[in-house]
Amino acid sequence: MVERKAYVDVNIFVYWLGAHPEHGESSLRWIRKMEAAPRDTYTTSALTLYQLPVIISGLTDRTLKDTDTLASILEALTSLPGLTIEPFRQEDATDALRLAKKYTLDYEDALHLATAQRAEAKTIISNDKDFDKTPLTRTL
Repeated sequence: MVERKAYVDVNIFVYWLGAHPEHGESSLRWIRKMEAAPRDTYTTSALTLYQLPVIISGLTDRTLKDTDTLASILEALTSLPGLTIEPFRQEDATDALRLAKKYTLDYEDALHLATAQRAEAKTIISNDKDFDKTPLTRTL
């Protein structure tokens, strides 16, 4: 069972929406759990609301001017009942610098870690092994 406030890395949503050949099925299982979970069981950063359309647009050769695609991506994410979107705060950017150095993370991962820690998440759902160096328990 997932502990309260499991943090969901952006790659889970990318694999789900992109039907990734290796990680698509496991990502879909997590999405189903988010659909059935009570509010605040899962969380991600508002940064994900930016990253997801950028990544999906790149994978599908669409532009960020394609508002229909953007709307469907954002609707898919924001309609998950068990998922809370944490706002991105200035302190996250500052904390991420410290965390990037401490855990040898790239800045993007450090931003997600900073948000996860602020949200008091104990678990991160991700295939990114860089999170194994952090205090979060990684699961996929």
